[in-house]
Amino acid sequence: MTEKDPNLSPSLFRTLTSIPRPILAVTLSVFLNRIGGFFAIFLTLVLAGRGYGPNEITLGLAVVAICGVAGAGVSGIVAEWIGSKNTVVLSTGLSAFLSLSLVYVQGYAGTILLAGLMGASLQAFSPIAQAIIGEASPPEQRVSMFAVYRVALNIGVAGGAFLGGLWASEHMGTLLLGNAIASAFSSLLLFFVLPGQPRKEPRNWKDKRKPVQRGPGPLSDPRFAAVCVLFGLTSLVYAQHTGSLPLAVTDNGFSAGLFGSLLAMNALLVIVFEVPIALGVQRLPVRIPIVLGAACVFVGFLVNALGIGWLVLIGGVLLWTLGEILVSPVSAAIASGAAPAGAGTRYQAFLGFCQMAGMSAGPALGVFLYGIDPQLPWLASGVLGFFVAFLFFWLLPLDPGRLTTQRSNDPNIRMGKQP
Repeated sequence: MTEKDPNLSPSLFRTLTSIPRPILAVTLSVFLNRIGGFFAIFLTLVLAGRGYGPNEITLGLAVVAICGVAGAGVSGIVAEWIGSKNTVVLSTGLSAFLSLSLVYVQGYAGTILLAGLMGASLQAFSPIAQAIIGEASPPEQRVSMFAVYRVALNIGVAGGAFLGGLWASEHMGTLLLGNAIASAFSSLLLFFVLPGQPRKEPRNWKDKRKPVQRGPGPLSDPRFAAVCVLFGLTSLVYAQHTGSLPLAVTDNGFSAGLFGSLLAMNALLVIVFEVPIALGVQRLPVRIPIVLGAACVFVGFLVNALGIGWLVLIGGVLLWTLGEILVSPVSAAIASGAAPAGAGTRYQAFLGFCQMAGMSAGPALGVFLYGIDPQLPWLASGVLGFFVAFLFFWLLPLDPGRLTTQRSNDPNIRMGKQP
């Protein structure tokens, strides 16, 4: 009788105690970034505190959102030139410098310029951190490693919102200083803990016969690109929790405090259940958790069409939170598994670009539809979800682990397409 491979069903304890050093470094770093992320959470209050009105704040938030999408998109290109370690160190170090600069720059144009650059530097971090995780983790444990990373991120977000709220009540002017300190510690952690990268062979920039060698980009892999667009559409609907949902909650007689409690419940569920669920699904065909997770996200908002009430709100949050838990770590593992050697950062950056675009456009689009008819965002979620779930089912492979373990240069094989 052959001995069972212990990696096939790793326990939670074994997973947490065997995290590779690069993954541990970026996981601790994202925790520091998010727990000190007062900039993203309280930017509206910072701008209002400087005397800017609603139109100026709206423009500022739009600029930061666009720059964030751009930062996620170009991070992979930057990482190819200077390396993954240098990119994440630069991202966090630049965030610290920009946050400190915002303490002293008070004018509107300067504030928005620095805030936009900071949004780009913050969003450039995650795709490259995920590429580092994908390279450092065993293929059969990628999903659980990405889940560990996301748990640290969510604990940081929850802690940052809580600490920032306490801090802002008395010391609004020093929020940006706290952000700078946390980002600086994060940058130092990455610099000293992440292993060094091998030196690249020197290149004569005038010698056109020696181009930089890169793997094929994500757009040369049509199935992967299509899957990323579907993830972007899923993020667009998921973003309704900060767009049309709070309007629906307050318009139906519930307090803003209830809405905050729903978001806290979402964060708590992700922190407690994401890693155990990831351990359970990481050996399944990627089609199963992605299709099921996407369906949960879309149905979680569709149920609001039944009428906003306690049961509907709680049931909806449970559904779209389960969808988040199922989709997020598996989507990152898909990008790592689909990328050929040397292209991991670009594949993660393209995934991050699509997801950030959805998260940025979703709230505004949802509010626009809600203004036309309060039922429209929920019904649109259901219709869109039907097509997205079907396309996920059609595009993603059925073979267990096919997409997250193959390293072939043939995009048909990497995406699990049968000969």
